[in-house]
Amino acid sequence: MRFLLIDDNPQDRELIKRAIKKIFSDVTYIEVIHQVAFEEAIQTLDYQIVFTDYQLKWSTGIDILKAVRQRSTSIPIIMVTDTGNEEVAAEAMKQGLNDYVLKAHLYRLPLAIKECLERVQLEKDRRDLQNQIMQAQKMESLGLLVSGIAHDFNNLLAAIVGFSDLGMRGTQQKAPLFHEYFEHIHHRAEQGTRMIRQLLAFARGTPLEPQYLNINEQITAHLDFLHALLGTSIQLDFQADPGLKAIYADATQLEQVLVNLCLNARDAMAMGGNLTLVTQQVEITPGFQPIHPYMVPGSYVLLQVKDTGIGMDESVQARLFEPFFTTKEVGQGTGLGLAVVYGIVKQHQGIISVQSQPGLGSTFSLYFPAVEPVIEPTEKLQPVVSTEVESGGETLLLVEDDPDIQLVVCEGLQDYGYNVITASDGEEGVTVFEEHASSISLVIADIMMPKMKGRQFQEYVRKQRPDIKVLIVSGYQEMDLKRRELLETRSAFLQKPFDLDVLVTKIRELLDTDGSSTRINTEQKNSR
Repeated sequence: MRFLLIDDNPQDRELIKRAIKKIFSDVTYIEVIHQVAFEEAIQTLDYQIVFTDYQLKWSTGIDILKAVRQRSTSIPIIMVTDTGNEEVAAEAMKQGLNDYVLKAHLYRLPLAIKECLERVQLEKDRRDLQNQIMQAQKMESLGLLVSGIAHDFNNLLAAIVGFSDLGMRGTQQKAPLFHEYFEHIHHRAEQGTRMIRQLLAFARGTPLEPQYLNINEQITAHLDFLHALLGTSIQLDFQADPGLKAIYADATQLEQVLVNLCLNARDAMAMGGNLTLVTQQVEITPGFQPIHPYMVPGSYVLLQVKDTGIGMDESVQARLFEPFFTTKEVGQGTGLGLAVVYGIVKQHQGIISVQSQPGLGSTFSLYFPAVEPVIEPTEKLQPVVSTEVESGGETLLLVEDDPDIQLVVCEGLQDYGYNVITASDGEEGVTVFEEHASSISLVIADIMMPKMKGRQFQEYVRKQRPDIKVLIVSGYQEMDLKRRELLETRSAFLQKPFDLDVLVTKIRELLDTDGSSTRINTEQKNSR
């Protein structure tokens, strides 16, 4: 700790230091005994506390107090004197003095120091908490904004995905070159879908949907995206251990972890550099936990993200995963990226550690528990009749206000043999449903429609026909709709954008759940 001690009496300075030594043994003192030294000392107020006498040969404690307060309103100042009085103490307190101790009562000095430091820490904590609350409010507003934008983008992407699907179907045999063009369009639309999903996961959060994953496969599937994310100035290398076991994780959140760590590495390599992704199967044996003292012995999948960036010192590493902590300039970062990574790893019962030195880059090491995939007994599975998406001849009502989505879904379903009746808003949907209620097998409806919202529409059709199957499609997330009580509990849900095969499979499953027809297990057909 560094204390500024302003007193021109050497015996008094020694007495003050002895009193301070009772509670602080490791202290560096900057001692000031004249005006020039004082002016130099306050150029940079890098002190934990300032001590000043009142009656100095060259100044007064009040003048010292005013000079320091002009430069800092937060640094604690304690007046230690024998020449002052109550009027001096009162005036000093008005000017921002933290405490007043008589030299005849130096036994009070340690307590006064403790109280000052505690008040400073409490005030700092209060400011930090206030800043965090403000930042959280900003993020909540951002979440609402992103949710609305994502809905519009998902509708846009739904039309692009749908038309590219139709284009690939129509050109696969007749025009291979155009089929390839449509494949590229579809691929780019899928990239857009992933980006929107990342925004939503970051801004709003999504519930875990764990499954058995191979990290090598997950990274390989995103290499093109990561190359585009990092830019041409950063060389990306992936070193995969072919003997990796599976982990039980949420694919979307694992993708978010990977993206956030790569973005963090990119920011640390502003002038370019190398980013290496390494996977490795590791075994932690009992009594040997070099990574973390509470790490449970067992089999782990290790993912390392290594960069050649600017690196970090120990003070930054100590706060690296704190929410809202960032070393970037104001407006350049939220300080949430690595906190989110830490939270996701912990959710998956994993361990994360970092090794870094200034100028030597950083390595983030993530340990996920390895698992053996659990396969359901074959006798519980229904026999697979076909891997093709089954066609149908039922009548479906499609209520969708976006004309492009309405067109592409209608044509796609008709290609599968369904009879599709369309409506462009809720009120028209009610009218059409009333006209064809007895023949409609399933209703497909958007949630945000003109004239009548999706929840009202769902309740109306079920009032007319309690047995009707309803499939809600929306650019909003299912959890958002449930939170806002827009999704009727008996309605099925499908997130936009979606492949036509996924839509048809969902429809077939809903139509077959009443037991009126043979249940057929279907898999999404690879149309590309």
